[in-house]
Amino acid sequence: MELDAELSALATQEDLPADVLRRLLQHQGARSSAALLRRDLTEEMVEEIIALGSARSLAANSSLPARVSARFVEHPEPPVRCAVAAHIRDEPPGVLARLAADPDPLVRQFLTMNDHLPPELLARLAADPDSNCAVGGHRAMA
Repeated sequence: MELDAELSALATQEDLPADVLRRLLQHQGARSSAALLRRDLTEEMVEEIIALGSARSLAANSSLPARVSARFVEHPEPPVRCAVAAHIRDEPPGVLARLAADPDPLVRQFLTMNDHLPPELLARLAADPDSNCAVGGHRAMA
């Protein structure tokens, strides 16, 4: 196993001491793995991950507290909004509607994959003429 893969695997170990994890966040691969898979990230670690440029991996982590995930709904980069759109719950209320109105069609397409999407928003997205939402998301096909 190569070093990058080993560091990435190490960063996801549940019993890893916090100080070791903080050091691993400096390594891009380990940081991406931790951001995507860890359920125990502290506020400080979240801020560090964002500052180091791994917001997209963090936004894809469905184990983040709702208040953290909601931050990504307004993120300036569409790939970050796509990552959060696929799994976010409507907490606080209205975040799913904001994503359904996102100017980027790919964000709206990712939203159709969200199992927490209410039927009325799914129907709205299925009729979206500016994207592939009608055929792109697995739920839109159902």
